[in-house]
Amino acid sequence: MTLRALVVDDEPIARRRLRTLLNAEPGVEIVAECEDGGAALDAVRRLQPDVMFLDVQMPGLDGFDVIELLKPDACPAVVFITAYDQYAMRAFDVSAADYLLKPFERGRLATAIARAAALAGTVNARRLRALMDTVRAGQPLRRFLVKTSGGAYAVRVEDVEAIESADHYVELRTADRAHLIREPLSAIERRVDPSRFVRIHRSAIVNVDRIAGLKTGLHGEFAVVLASGRRLRCSRTYAATLLRCLKQKDSA
Repeated sequence: MTLRALVVDDEPIARRRLRTLLNAEPGVEIVAECEDGGAALDAVRRLQPDVMFLDVQMPGLDGFDVIELLKPDACPAVVFITAYDQYAMRAFDVSAADYLLKPFERGRLATAIARAAALAGTVNARRLRALMDTVRAGQPLRRFLVKTSGGAYAVRVEDVEAIESADHYVELRTADRAHLIREPLSAIERRVDPSRFVRIHRSAIVNVDRIAGLKTGLHGEFAVVLASGRRLRCSRTYAATLLRCLKQKDSA
């Protein structure tokens, strides 16, 4: 049986190296190459490959975003391309996937192909999601994945100046617009870098790097002035934490 492969990596040199190695492997056909997550989603849906060699770290939609956005029954066997540390490797070892470390080695690729062939058509999406959660848990969030009716896009955490509750959603506020995601504010608070994002109210978290100033108010409260000019109220409950974080930033 010929294994139909999709290669997804934003680095041309890495794609070329992997293409060369895969072309030398009997029983493997490269059906497409993609340089970003959006193109990968389209290619999987159109071409239905047996295996996807998927870079974990890419600008925009990363490898884990691609898995998250695919329907479980549409996800091919996955070989992650990664530079993660040994802790993450243990997570990959027990998942419904395999991995290749850069730079690629021919012997390790042959092992990954054999495992992908065994997994093709039987991918356990639940185990893939568990893998994503395990690897992501030890790292501060680098981007937010915003899903829309037409697909999805990524918002970099450094571009977000505030995160605010909005009924069953939260709004990611950047300098020029709001992005809606369906996730509790408390869950987001656990995932972001606590040295950068600080809660100032039960319904708001701010990026301290985007704070332009503070305006003193009554009863220990004050207004947080953001770089965009927007103002948010900091309640007395969270004032000490915010001031401590700002002081640490100034002394760093």
